[in-house]
Amino acid sequence: MNAADIETALKARLAGFAALPKAWPNQDFDPKAAGNLPYLACDLVKASTTDRTLDADDPESVGRLVATIVVAKGTSTGTANRHADAVAALFPMGQRIAAGDLTITVTQPPHIREGMSDGVYWRVPVVVPFLAS
Repeated sequence: MNAADIETALKARLAGFAALPKAWPNQDFDPKAAGNLPYLACDLVKASTTDRTLDADDPESVGRLVATIVVAKGTSTGTANRHADAVAALFPMGQRIAAGDLTITVTQPPHIREGMSDGVYWRVPVVVPFLAS
């Protein structure tokens, strides 16, 4: 199971969403810089890796891509919700994405979560459940 291939493939899929700048994990990003708000904060949550074969030669990795729309607090929630709908549309249930010698399958429709304030920003997470095998 190659976690780097999974991350690269999901990042490539999100890179096609040109409407917002992206804040990738472990990379510098200044939301206060000109043109960086609103933005898309991207995180990859790996839940588990299993293998149901006796030879242990067919691992499956279950995880979630969490793409959070971040807008200025006090602005309309409609902007964040429209962007969340657009991100969710990139990952329809059943979609298959090549990731090196793996295939990532979106296992459920993306979940657009309730928006929340973190004090400075308004955030709307889009959770994309997947299985890589």
